[in-house]
Amino acid sequence: MPDLSFLLGPLDWIVHPLAGVALAHFASVIFTRRGKQPAYVAHASGILALLAVLGATWVVHPAAGMLLGAFASRAFRRRRDDRPALVAVLLSAGLFMLMGAGWVIFPLAVMAMLALMGGMMAAGRRDAAERGEGTPVQALPRQAGGLPLGTFGAEPEPVPVAQRVAQASAAQPSSAQSSPVQSQTDPFTALQLDARLPGEVRAQLVALDLRTREALTHLKAQGQGGSEAEYLARTIREQYAPDSVGAYLKLPRTRADVTPIEGGKTGKDLLMEQLDLLLTAVQDILDRTLRSGGQELLTHQRFLEDKFRKVKPDLDV
Repeated sequence: MPDLSFLLGPLDWIVHPLAGVALAHFASVIFTRRGKQPAYVAHASGILALLAVLGATWVVHPAAGMLLGAFASRAFRRRRDDRPALVAVLLSAGLFMLMGAGWVIFPLAVMAMLALMGGMMAAGRRDAAERGEGTPVQALPRQAGGLPLGTFGAEPEPVPVAQRVAQASAAQPSSAQSSPVQSQTDPFTALQLDARLPGEVRAQLVALDLRTREALTHLKAQGQGGSEAEYLARTIREQYAPDSVGAYLKLPRTRADVTPIEGGKTGKDLLMEQLDLLLTAVQDILDRTLRSGGQELLTHQRFLEDKFRKVKPDLDV
């Protein structure tokens, strides 16, 4: 590496504090959004290279270490928009190796091979899923209609609607008394069995199923079958939740759970937030039902106390 420190003469010491400042600037580039733009990375790397030939030869070693961290943080995510940044990182690493940081080639090569192998395995899984060779979904013990979580990480196979409805009907116990919610023909139960949904989402649907059933049952028992609360609970079950799930299922399967849509949230994150809101709304309905039933219980208690409380006779003087 050429040494041009003689150009500065008695001011050659100034390159060392400047190298520290340039190193901080380099970190602020490669670990932020600007690191995705090769021009910014090349500019920051060029400043460090210039300071290195002017006498701050040590600066290439911490800079090479930062490049290793930047490469690891982007290579294993396998996102298409990270490819220009990875090329810029590799070019900068090559420059620093020529300037004395030759040690970086070994950890960089290992990480590159691991990232390449991971990308090949992920591509193989996607191809197998597209050909219909994915790992078959194994059913777990049923609860409230059954919840086969399947195999995480693999592209699940779609289950025909007729089969899901048949499974939902077989899972429900027979009862002589009619329920306020006819689960045998309820499409909400089929949503819980849809293998295209993540396991966390199906768990939320099971909880929402139980809560809406409980709310509708108690409202009917209190004679509020046509009330606003009953209408809201039924609409959550029959319209709001299915609409949210349907909008999620329209997203591309390979990107729905990994690509942010808004505010860094993926389609899966947005769906889970919506189901949480619906669960909170149903819980509020149950709380109001509890308070209503509690008032009736308190009124009856006061009636019994007034009727059967023993009045002590006045003391004789």
